Parts: sequence; structure tokens; C-alpha cells
Amino acid sequence: MRFNNIVGRGTWGLYRIFITLIILFPFFFIILLSFKSMLDIYINPLSLNPDWAPENFKEAWGGPPGGTGFSVYSKNSAIVVLVALPISGAVGAVAAYFTTLLSPSLRKKFMAIPLLATMLPSIVLLLPFFQIFNALGVLSNPAALGLLYAGLCLPVTILVLHAFFLEFPKELLEAAALDGLGIYRTFSKIVVRLSFAPLLAVTLLNIIWVWGETQIGLVLLQAPGSQTIPVGILTFSNALKANPGPIFAGLTLATIPLAVIYLVFHRVINRGITMGGVIR
Repeated sequence: MRFNNIVGRGTWGLYRIFITLIILFPFFFIILLSFKSMLDIYINPLSLNPDWAPENFKEAWGGPPGGTGFSVYSKNSAIVVLVALPISGAVGAVAAYFTTLLSPSLRKKFMAIPLLATMLPSIVLLLPFFQIFNALGVLSNPAALGLLYAGLCLPVTILVLHAFFLEFPKELLEAAALDGLGIYRTFSKIVVRLSFAPLLAVTLLNIIWVWGETQIGLVLLQAPGSQTIPVGILTFSNALKANPGPIFAGLTLATIPLAVIYLVFHRVINRGITMGGVIR
């Protein structure tokens, strides 16, 4: 029995290593190509002793002559994130908490709204979004796109936080009521301060989605100087088709922030996904 356990653990460990290598290989390949010269990429792309070309990163950051680089794309992505996350977090937290104060039947009806919203493909909304942005004159505006992303992040934010707030210790809420705190002050002074972990989890989930969203951004950010990183990659690759080195360098720059966030906070992210899995 002990031998079988050891063999089973060893097999499971080898399987995990194998899957990890499969997942990491594309990232390793992109990073390797980002340091290669154009000639080296075409002649020997898998060589581990490349003709180093660190200038690829300089060109990717500054952009091709007369074009836009990742310095601009990164700034636009930062604007979108900084607009979307505080709004979605604040509005989502308020909605999720006060939903827990409703009767069970009314709560289920209300929670059906964000649940159904997560099932609606974003591509269905592209035409209405474009018409609204065009009518308001905010096409190619990263801040306006951030407001839209804030609304699109609300369903997941509400679902994740709602599950946590349902489990919030009732004793603390009763003690706050005895101390004379109203519903709003209880929420702001007690609930929010003790909900750091789920708030961080849902914020990280939203960062990953906002940072990588492409479909909506591609339609609403048409000017190259307004594009975010995932949208800018497409424009950048079209401008440098003959020299893929800076393109791979740009992909590396685009991947690093999300990779760092996930490696540092993956346990919090997984916990946040688990907490949002039950609606009562």
C-alpha cells in the first residue's frame, strides 16, 4: 500500500510537471524570439544561442518610425484599468452587500440579473456600444472605455462579493447595530474593512479581464494613439510584418504584468473564484 502511494504521488508529480511545461513553453518561446534578430528568427528560431537583439524592446516600446509603441499602449491600458476598477469595485460591493439584506426570494430574483449578464456574449453588444460611443463623441477615448468596462465587470464583482457577504459574521453586524451604527456606516466602517481578501480577489479577476480584453477595444479604440495593449498589438504587428522581433518583444512586455500578478496572487484569485461559485 505504501509503495502504491509513493508510485501514485510520483506519477501525479510527473503529470503536473508535464502539464506545466506544456503551458509555459509558448511563453518561453515568445521571450526567446523577442531577443533574436530578424535573420535569426527566420533561419533558426529554436536556437538557444541566438544572435541577441535587445534593441527589439527599444523599438517595441517606442514604436516604428512614425508609429505608436507600447509606451503609449501601456499608458492607455493604465487609464482604462484605473477608471474601471474603482468604479466596478465600489458599485459592485454596495450592490452585493445590500442584496444580502433582501428577503431570500427577492434576493434570488435580483441575483439572477448579474448571473444572466455573465452568459451574454460581449460580441452581441458591440454594435450598440459603437452607436452609443459614436453618438456621444467618445470613440477612441480610453477613459470612456474604462467606464464601459466598469459596467461589464459588475456582474462578476457582484457574484463573487455576494457569496462572501452572505457568510459575514452576523454577530459583528448585531454588535454594530447595538452601538448605534446604521446600515451605511456598518457597511463602510466594518464590512468593507474586514473584506480585504474578497475585494482583492475580485479586483485581480477584473484586472486580468480588463487588461486583456480585445474585441470591444478593437471596435471602440480606432485611433492608434488611443489603443490599449491588446488592441495595439494588432496594429503594431501589421506595421512590422517584415521584422517579427519587436512584435515578440511587445508580446513579452504585454505578458509580464499579468504573469507577475498571477504568480503573486494566484491563491487569492482561486479563492475568489471559489467564493463566487454559490448563490443563495
